[in-house]
Amino acid sequence: MSHGIPKISEFPCDDRYWRVDWFGAIERNPNVPSEPFLQIVISPLIQNESIHSTAKHLASTHVTNYDEQTVIRIGVGQLPFISIGSIWLNGQCQAAKAGQTKLLHIHINEHTTKYISGNHKIEEKNLVPYEAYRMGKGFMANLMAIEHDKDPYGILIPVMELIRFYYAVSTDMSHIVFSGDLKHQPQDVINTKKCGFDEGEKRCILHLRQYLSDEDGWIIGRALICIEAWLGFTLPHDTIMKHSLNTKLLHPQSAFPFSGSSNLKVRGKFIPAKDELSKSGWRYLVLGITHCTAPFPFEHLTADRDNNNNQAEGENKINDGDKKPAYPQHKTSNADKPFQSQNEPNKNKTNEHVLLPTDRFGAIMGKKVDRSKKDQCRYISALRYAPKEDEPKYLGTGQSNSGDPKIGRGHANQTRTRRQALPASFEAFEEAIQLLTRVEGVKARLRPIEEAIEYIPLTKSANKRQWSYLDSNTRCRRQVTIADIHYQNRWYTLIEFEMRNKENFSVALVNDENYEYCSNQRLNNLLHQLSMQKGIWLNIRSVPKTSITTMKHTWSRPLDFKSSIFGRLT
Repeated sequence: MSHGIPKISEFPCDDRYWRVDWFGAIERNPNVPSEPFLQIVISPLIQNESIHSTAKHLASTHVTNYDEQTVIRIGVGQLPFISIGSIWLNGQCQAAKAGQTKLLHIHINEHTTKYISGNHKIEEKNLVPYEAYRMGKGFMANLMAIEHDKDPYGILIPVMELIRFYYAVSTDMSHIVFSGDLKHQPQDVINTKKCGFDEGEKRCILHLRQYLSDEDGWIIGRALICIEAWLGFTLPHDTIMKHSLNTKLLHPQSAFPFSGSSNLKVRGKFIPAKDELSKSGWRYLVLGITHCTAPFPFEHLTADRDNNNNQAEGENKINDGDKKPAYPQHKTSNADKPFQSQNEPNKNKTNEHVLLPTDRFGAIMGKKVDRSKKDQCRYISALRYAPKEDEPKYLGTGQSNSGDPKIGRGHANQTRTRRQALPASFEAFEEAIQLLTRVEGVKARLRPIEEAIEYIPLTKSANKRQWSYLDSNTRCRRQVTIADIHYQNRWYTLIEFEMRNKENFSVALVNDENYEYCSNQRLNNLLHQLSMQKGIWLNIRSVPKTSITTMKHTWSRPLDFKSSIFGRLT
C-alpha cells in the first residue's frame, strides 16, 4: 500500500491491479457543481503480471489489458493524489509506479516548447506510436513538446502533469487553478493591499486567506512575481473558458513557471521515433515529474493571514478568555476515510487534511516561511472536532454544501516536514551523512521521503502479524532512511531501517553493477525482498546486477560511522 494516499472510491474494487494510463479531459460534474471532474484513463494489469516487476516493465504496453481500458472521473481537488503510472488495488494506491526514473536537462523558452495534441502526427505517423504507449482512444489531452538534441519533439510531457506538479500541489490550489480565482477574484485568495516584493531582500510578502497553507504560498508568490508562472497558473482556466461553449470535454493548456535551464527528475519511457526529425531514433515520454531544480523569483517568503492565532512575540499577552475565536483549524487525517466525487461534502463536518510528503522544488529545499512579528495575539484557535460517532464515513473535495452527514470535507496538502520521533540510530545516520559531505570529492544527501521507500513493505495482509511491523499490535510500520552518495562518478545508496528492542541488524551499502543511480521503484523492490528475508541483507538472492555490502552497528560515534562508510567507498 502507498503510505499517505487515501482510498479513492471511483477506482474499481475487483481485487485486480489497475494502472493509471493517462489524464483525460475536464468536464462538468452534475452532482457536484462546485467542482469539475477530471477524467482518469485506467487499464487492468494482466493477471500473470506482478507489481514487483521493474518500473520499466510496468510501463510496457504488454502488461495491461487494453480491451478493458476504461475511464473514471474524480473531482479536480483530488488531482494531487493521482499520477500517471501509479498502480491501484481496490481503490488503494500501491507503492509501485510505472516508468523508469531519469534525470533530464531541459532549456525552456518560446522557441524550445510547443503545444501539441496527443494524436499529433509527423509524416502521417503518430508521434506517440500505438505500440509504444496507449493513452486511450478519444483522450488526446494536450502535450508539451520540448526541443532536445535538436529534435523539436525530443521530450514530451502531458500538460495536465505540468499543472499537477507545478500548480495544483494541493486541493485548494487545484480549485484556484481551475476556477481562475487568482486572476478573476484575487481577493478570495490574497489580500492584495498587503502583498508585495522586497527587491533588496528578494522577499515575497503575502497576506493569504486563512484556508491556504504556507506551502501554497510558495506557488502563489511565484505566480504573482514571475510572468511565466502567472501564464502557467492562469492558462488552465482561461483555455477551458475559451472552449467551453464548443465542447463538453475540455483539455486545458499550461506552461512551465520559469524560462531558462533546469534539471527535471522524472518517471517515463523511451518511445521510438520513425521520422527524420530525431537523430537518435528515440524520444522520451514523461509520465510523472518528481523534482525540478529551476530557481524561484524570490529567496524568502513572508506569509501572514487575517485572524492570525500565532503566539505574540512581545510581553503584552492577552488571556485566552479575552481572545476572539480565529478561523477554525483543520484536522490532520490518517487517510483512513475514502474520497468520493459523487456528492458534495457537508460543511458542518470537520475539515480533514491528508499530508503528502514532497521534495518538488530544489530552490526552496530547507527554507521556511517567515511570519510577521506582532506585539499581541488577539485571537485563539476555534478548533472543532466532531464526536467519534458523528464522524463522516467518506470525504469529498467539493466546495459547496450538502446535508449528507456521511460525507465530510477532505483536502490534500503538501508538507516538507520530516517525520517525527526518528529512531536514535537514524539521527546518527543523518549526522554521519553530514560529515561525509565534508570529505573532498564526496557528495551525499538524504533521499527525500516518498511513499515507495518510507516504510518496509508489508508482505501479508495489513491485519496480520509480520516482521514488517515494528509493533504488530499497533500496526506501527518500520521506518526506513536512505542516503544517496556520489563518489568518483559512481552512485551508492545507504539504507537503514528501524529496529525493535534487542534486535541487531546491519546497515546496507547498495550499488548497481554499473554504479548508476538507484530509483525508488528499484529500492522498493529491494526492501520487499528484505522484508521477505526478515531483515537479513545477505539472504537476498533475487536482485540481479546489484551489489550489497553490509556494516554492523559497531560504531560509537557518527564520526566512526562516517569513516566506516568512506572505507567501503574506497
